[in-house]
Amino acid sequence: MQFWSGRFACLLVLALGGQGSVLAADVFNGERIYSRLCIGCHGSDGGGQAAIPGAPNFARGQTLMQPDSALLRTMRNGKNAMPAYLGVLDNYEMLDVIAYLRTIR
Repeated sequence: MQFWSGRFACLLVLALGGQGSVLAADVFNGERIYSRLCIGCHGSDGGGQAAIPGAPNFARGQTLMQPDSALLRTMRNGKNAMPAYLGVLDNYEMLDVIAYLRTIR
């Protein structure tokens, strides 16, 4: 599994146009972006808001069992009530948010 995870990360960097050095996702920037754009629907603890049907509970982790590429696709294109963030955030900012989501318990 480790081999494929590392290989996937390399492919993701290449797909995102990484030509120079590889940068790790910035969890702190992800938290700032989440607080600005996501907290209204997903809540401060990632538990989702009762008034927003279909908002996943990130604290439970079921949604986060998906690979980064699937979460990135959802953020880029939107899903259900969630708007698309393509053009609002760049891929690196979205990956920062995904890294932050993985810290929510």
